[in-house]
Amino acid sequence: MKKIGLGKLLRGIAATSQTSPVQWQPVGTPYPRLLGFNATMLDGKSGLYAIWHLGVRPQWLRVGHAGDLGTATRQLMEASWVKAHEANAGIFLAWAFVPLTQGMGFARDLAERLKPTFQSVSFPGDVALDEGVARASCPLPPGTTE
Repeated sequence: MKKIGLGKLLRGIAATSQTSPVQWQPVGTPYPRLLGFNATMLDGKSGLYAIWHLGVRPQWLRVGHAGDLGTATRQLMEASWVKAHEANAGIFLAWAFVPLTQGMGFARDLAERLKPTFQSVSFPGDVALDEGVARASCPLPPGTTE
């Protein structure tokens, strides 16, 4: 049996484990409820967002890609369908800061995989999903499932 040095082994492990450029927030704390969330910390930052409700039959409600996550989040809070679904054990929010140039592919991947209920509803703060943009594999927010 051939011996492999520790350094070579660690380099091999590091080379095979790639981290995604999508790092969902918040880290280390429960996902916040959308209604009542203070979106000022997201103002002026581009990225992805995902919202869902838990309820009796949990479901994804919307994923998006926005040039200003703060604006998009506040617009979502005002949507009548969001207010109607709040009674279903709350609507939760996750976000990830990604450049506009990468976010569209990630958002397209999530939208096509998850098929959120209100994906077709448009918001001025969202960047429209372009069918011509290639999907880029995007992880789900930790603790959630398809």
